[in-house]
Amino acid sequence: MNSKLCLLLLLCFIASCKDTKDHSKEIQPDPEPVLSKEEKEELSLAEFYQPSITADGDTLLSYIPQDSVIPFFTRYGKRNPETHVRLKTKFGTIEMELFEETPIYRASFVYLIKNGYYDGTVAHRVVPRFIVQAGDSDDTFTATKRSSAGNYKLPPNILSNVKHAYGTLSSAKEWEDNPEMWHNPFDFFISLRATDHLDGEHTIFGRVTSGMEVAEKISQIETDAGDWPIVDVYLDMSVY
Repeated sequence: MNSKLCLLLLLCFIASCKDTKDHSKEIQPDPEPVLSKEEKEELSLAEFYQPSITADGDTLLSYIPQDSVIPFFTRYGKRNPETHVRLKTKFGTIEMELFEETPIYRASFVYLIKNGYYDGTVAHRVVPRFIVQAGDSDDTFTATKRSSAGNYKLPPNILSNVKHAYGTLSSAKEWEDNPEMWHNPFDFFISLRATDHLDGEHTIFGRVTSGMEVAEKISQIETDAGDWPIVDVYLDMSVY
């Protein structure tokens, strides 16, 4: 046989061998993980409670139906056990301890802080020797964030052994047309003295551990006829 022809046949054979794939050694994709019932439920809940986004790209709060408030914050509280809050203002810092005996209130407060609700809110009602109330603003975006959460309310959780006193932290509520005593989770107030008429009416869910002198300074600010400070005192809140 012609040597050139033999060489050509040999080269063709080698090339065909190189092009032959060993399919048994191909990398196979990892199989989809098998999720437990609890894991599937968590994924479903995470999708349901996905925060909405405004047209401007601002993140709002997750919508929480009123009948889901207790299970939502029970679950959230287990994953977010913090019990201390730091409130910074231009007058100084106030530190607070949240009571574990009011778990839904603790979890809701931590949730709102961690999700930036209080960004841009102010101390909106101050009365010397009475209270400093905060958590609202005259910015429409604050109302939008409340609405995005469904303006959910919290059921009362009155602690029989805790009374309103200097430094207690309480949740606000409407006094009229509110037979269920629903509390407003967005507004809170710090008492500047014992206030017997508030006992049994407002849920006390924490206390100030340091910085009451700051609360006193804020209470002395000039206000309008509705006790709203003339000069805004913005909140910078974090948990630890």
